[in-house]
Amino acid sequence: MTDTSQQPTPTSQLPGRWAPNRQWATVASMYVGYAMFMVLRMIPTVTGPAMREDATLDIDLGVLGRIFALGTCGAVVGKFVGGLAADRWGGKWTFTVGLLLSVAFIGLFSVSTEVWMFQATLFMALLAKSFGWPSMAKIIGNWFRADHYGRVWGVLSTSSRVGTLVATFGLGALLAVMPWRLLLAVAAGAGVLAVVYFACTLREHPDDPLDVGPGDAAGGGHPLARLPLSTVTWGWETDSATVRMGWAGALPYFFSSRQFWLITGSLMGLTVLWDFLLFVPLYLKDTLSLTVSQASMAASAFPLGSLISVLVGGYVFDRLTREQAARVFSLLLTCATGCVATFLLMPHLGLSGGALTALSVGLLFLFGVCVSPCYYIPMSVFSIEFGGPHSGFLIALLDAIAFGGNALFYWFAGEIAEASWQLFLVVLLTVSVVSLVLTYLFLRGETGRLAEASDG
Repeated sequence: MTDTSQQPTPTSQLPGRWAPNRQWATVASMYVGYAMFMVLRMIPTVTGPAMREDATLDIDLGVLGRIFALGTCGAVVGKFVGGLAADRWGGKWTFTVGLLLSVAFIGLFSVSTEVWMFQATLFMALLAKSFGWPSMAKIIGNWFRADHYGRVWGVLSTSSRVGTLVATFGLGALLAVMPWRLLLAVAAGAGVLAVVYFACTLREHPDDPLDVGPGDAAGGGHPLARLPLSTVTWGWETDSATVRMGWAGALPYFFSSRQFWLITGSLMGLTVLWDFLLFVPLYLKDTLSLTVSQASMAASAFPLGSLISVLVGGYVFDRLTREQAARVFSLLLTCATGCVATFLLMPHLGLSGGALTALSVGLLFLFGVCVSPCYYIPMSVFSIEFGGPHSGFLIALLDAIAFGGNALFYWFAGEIAEASWQLFLVVLLTVSVVSLVLTYLFLRGETGRLAEASDG
């Protein structure tokens, strides 16, 4: 029997209290902030070809790959720091500090002169950038009902694509008229404005829990929120021994879940596919003889496709059963695998330079359409549902493990690409197939997990 005493009061009895405009104002703040995070994330990649051509530096593909790899290592560390900080101090504070630090270190990256300086500043910039996603998980859990998580994540995921488009297409075009160091400084200056906007407009949680809207409150009456981890506490307010007990209770709970390991394996592969964008401008320049500016703008087809698909994908995800989602997302990853295979075959197709360029843009657009919903939505929704009050840490843990594997991959990827772009694409094709299988198994397994959670 349902305890009706815990049910929210109908909307008709709450005149003026449910204000969806407050929810979407909160989303708007996160949207602008995370878009800026992604501009700062991508701008070193956009300037990568120009850095390689800078006569004052001694940077080849192998060195550039290691710079990117150290940045990814920073992102791994930042996932843990940001997730724990969000659970402890809240999403707004963690997000604001992360954005401010990311701006500062991209500014330092722009004046670096040695490889170790590029590595250190990018490490710190991406460490701070990783505060964004766990912080948003906490804020979404405060503001929205569980059956709206997919669509909210879908909308916010487009901010990532908008930021990437601004960096690759907008700022990438500026490389034709300004030095790469000045371009980095321009991005850092825009980041300062975004920090001020976010800090002044975001609210951590609604004044009244009923502001999340009619129906089940966020983190409250929805059956998906009543999960075993809700009984696990970190013990922040007590001593360090209690904190260790919290870790001892939470981590075995995560690690004993088959679903945790399936989504982790899926994410490791999807993160590698996603960061193909790091090498796309270099690949297009080397194989199609495009200029630096042309290669950066052509690479914007990937985030443009992502922009469309994650927005639609979030709404679709909320309306599908997880078994249906398994089929849909597997189809998407099958198409993505086909895109990689086509890239592999392109040198043997005998096409003209213009035809190869057009085909590359089309493939990158389709690749973005197919990979992005699979990368963003299942993991983000799973983290809030499964993590409960510790969603910030769970989403950070998943991301950290995935990014750790990605950092290892890209540590060697530059050398592989330097030797042969064809070999690089063969490895990427293998990763895509493994991701397809694990994503399907994860979403099929979600059907049983959610049934158990609802019965509980």
